[in-house]
Amino acid sequence: MENRITSRDNERVKYTAKLLAKPSFCRQQGQFVAEGEKLCLDAAAAGLPCETLYLTDEAAARWPKLAAISAERVLIHQTVAEKLSGMKSPQGVFGVFGLPSFEETAIDPNGHYLALEDVQDPANVGAVLRSAAAFGFSGVLLTAGCADPLGQKAMRASMGAAFRLPTIRVEDLPSQLSRLGKAGMATVAAALYGAGDLMDYQYTGGGLVLVVGNEGNGLSQPVIDACGAVLRIPMQSMESLNAAVAASVLMWELWGRRNG
Repeated sequence: MENRITSRDNERVKYTAKLLAKPSFCRQQGQFVAEGEKLCLDAAAAGLPCETLYLTDEAAARWPKLAAISAERVLIHQTVAEKLSGMKSPQGVFGVFGLPSFEETAIDPNGHYLALEDVQDPANVGAVLRSAAAFGFSGVLLTAGCADPLGQKAMRASMGAAFRLPTIRVEDLPSQLSRLGKAGMATVAAALYGAGDLMDYQYTGGGLVLVVGNEGNGLSQPVIDACGAVLRIPMQSMESLNAAVAASVLMWELWGRRNG
């Protein structure tokens, strides 16, 4: 490992910093940055190609497992790591990986999916991915208004699930739900009003799409109207749940419980 960068103004550092800060730039370049030993190892284990692995001297000595990642390896000064990192105490590990890509046509009518409408908090999106992977879901559908699952906060919250679970951007969620319903999938919306009790719903198996709305407004009416069932989670003293918590409860009750 002979390459070394000591300047915070190095062009490669600036490029990597832009990937870290702007998910839209990641989409444009077809690359993203995984920060930290665990996320880099998880991304590599998921089969994503790593172009460059940036390491401080301390990080290279501390995590020898990173040597298994096939990539150009570049040593960076601690001040460079501090510029790149979004964390108070950076680990000094940054991997530039190829961006995974999934299309709407990849949806399996026999699969089990969670759909999110305009969930804007990246921590919620990441937590949802983590739960979906834990409960054996096939993937997560995201509208354009959702936080990017490969943004830094979402990736950290997903604990590597962002690399293992397909995330599919959906341009027109109501139309997609209608199409999937006609294909035989059960489409279930989570809502507070005009909804049946989750515990009374009889899911008999087959393809499934659970739909959860954003933190403030819930689901839009067109999305609710496109679903075959509308359910609420029974609660005692609170009106609603955090979006990630609600999604996890739904996934567990309708699919995770019987397949856990």
